[in-house]
Amino acid sequence: MASQKIGLALGGGGARGLAHIGILKVLEKSGVPISAVAGTSMGGLVAAAYAAGNSPAEIEEFAIRFSHLKELMKLIDLTPQRRGLLEGQKVRNFISAWLGEQLTFADLRLPTVLTAVDLISGKEVLLSNGQLLPAVFATIAMPGVFKPVVENERVLVDGGVLDNLPVVPLQQMGVDRILAIDVHLNPQDQAQWGSPARRLHWPIPLPEFFNDFYLAELIMVAELTH
Repeated sequence: MASQKIGLALGGGGARGLAHIGILKVLEKSGVPISAVAGTSMGGLVAAAYAAGNSPAEIEEFAIRFSHLKELMKLIDLTPQRRGLLEGQKVRNFISAWLGEQLTFADLRLPTVLTAVDLISGKEVLLSNGQLLPAVFATIAMPGVFKPVVENERVLVDGGVLDNLPVVPLQQMGVDRILAIDVHLNPQDQAQWGSPARRLHWPIPLPEFFNDFYLAELIMVAELTH
């Protein structure tokens, strides 16, 4: 395996995406060389940080800071937004201070692809050139939570809307093997979101809510642009 090019695909999954850090630790401890990475949503953020030269321990330190309630409250924008519950500028500033504002894909130590979805075309967008931060902000821009990233007449949101595990970009990069890390909920658990027991705790099933929002926004944008 040492002579083969190994690609690492990190899927989305909100806070569960932080489990990717544990995977990176195991890979480094085992001496598994990674030749390229692709990621979406939280997996995209972790992939970008790793490709930028951060060790799993450094990424974990950032994640621990990010997970503290006191720190999270500092990142909440209280100004009402037309699109998304949060404007997201404070989150962007937080990530920018960590990764560096001028970092480009060319600066990364590994070939890297982050994925997003263009709400105008309804198609997946592969981000692998130019400034890194706009790509990171696009791949984590969950519809309904953060404002989309508007760039070159595209309205970009979380790549997990269409493909939560970006394996195809790595295939296109010509790697020999792909390690695809999916941290999504167990399908059996997802099937139980509508159960009476779940509804006692969550009157509106959250995964269904966001899925409906994704579909509704895609339909509305398509209607407005025809």
